[in-house]
Amino acid sequence: MKIEAREIGKKAGGHVLLRRVSLDVPAGGVSVIIGPNGAGKTTLLRILGLLDQPTSGRIVYDELAADGLNARERTALRGRLGYVFQHPLLLNGTALDNMRYALSMRKRPFEHDRVVSALAAVGLAGKKDLDVRVLSGGEKQRLQLARAMVLDPEVLLADEPTSNLDPLSARFIEDRLTGMARAGKTVILTTHNIFQARLLGDHLFFLKDGEIVQRGTPGQVLQNPATLDVAYFASLANILNGRLVRTPEDVHLIIGETKIHVVSALEEGPVAAVLRPEDILLSRQPFHSSARNILSGRVDAVDDLGMVVLVRVRCSDFSLRAAITRSSLQELGIRPGETVVLTFKASALLVFPAD
Repeated sequence: MKIEAREIGKKAGGHVLLRRVSLDVPAGGVSVIIGPNGAGKTTLLRILGLLDQPTSGRIVYDELAADGLNARERTALRGRLGYVFQHPLLLNGTALDNMRYALSMRKRPFEHDRVVSALAAVGLAGKKDLDVRVLSGGEKQRLQLARAMVLDPEVLLADEPTSNLDPLSARFIEDRLTGMARAGKTVILTTHNIFQARLLGDHLFFLKDGEIVQRGTPGQVLQNPATLDVAYFASLANILNGRLVRTPEDVHLIIGETKIHVVSALEEGPVAAVLRPEDILLSRQPFHSSARNILSGRVDAVDDLGMVVLVRVRCSDFSLRAAITRSSLQELGIRPGETVVLTFKASALLVFPAD
C-alpha cells in the first residue's frame, strides 16, 4: 500500500506538534522516520496509522483519501494496517489469549497452527501458554509484533519497537520487519537509532521540531546531511566550528592557528563544517595527493566498532576521527600516543552557517 501525506499539521494543548509535513511512503520496503526525542515521530506515525486525526492536511492510502471516508470505510481501511506501540499494550492472560483477542477484534477466525507459527517467528512458540505478566520486556514486545503479524496487514507501523530491548529481542524484531518488507508489505518505522535506520531503511525521513528537514535513502541523508541538525544526529561525523575567511585565491576555515581549505559559497563569518571520518586518509607519513589538507596529530584512542575502526587524533587546535578498516589498522600498527598524518580534500567538508 502506498501512503501519501500532504501538508499534515497537528496542534494539541496550544502546542504545534507537526508543521506542514508532506511525505510519500512507497508500497513495499522499509520507510524510516528518524529524529531526536520530541521531534513529532510518534504523532506522525499515529496519524499515518489512523489512530489520530491531523489538525490540517490530508492522507491518501492507495488513492483513498482518509478525510473523505465514512466510519465504516475508515474502519475497513484501518483493518489493513497493523501497529506496534513503543510500550506493549497487552491483555491479562496468556500469549495465546492475546493473539485470539486480536483476531476476534478483526473478526478473523482463530487458526491454532497459524497463530503458533506467528509466535514461532518471533521466538515465542514455547511460551504460548504463559501468562504475559511473566514475560520479559523484550518478549512482550515480540508478542505485540506477532499479534500484528497474524493479522497479515498490508502496512505495519512500528513506533520505536526496539528501544530499551535486549540485543536478542531487538534482532528478532528487526529480522521480522525486514522479512515483512521482503514479502511485499509496507513497513514504516520510527527510531532515533542511527545505526538501525541505516541497517533497515530503504527510505528515510528526518524529522525535527515537527518538520521534515531531509529525505532520501539512508546513504544520501546520513552521508550528505543537509543541515547541522542532521549532521549532529549522524553522530560519527566530525563537526568543526570556526570562521570562514576568503582571499582572492582561496577559502579557509580558521580554527585557532589552523587553516583548513574548504569549498563554500557562504559569506565570511562563523561557520560549522562537517567532515565524515571515512573521507579522511590516515597514514604514517605524508604522501603525494591532490588533497589540499594535510594535518598531523597524536592518536588519542582507537575505537573498534566492528566493521570499522575509528581512530581519534588530536591536532593542534581540535580533534578528528578517521575511519579505517581493521586490516589497515594492523598494517599501519597505529597505537595511542603515536603521531599520524590526516589527509582530506577541501570538497569533503560541508560548511553551514553557525547557529
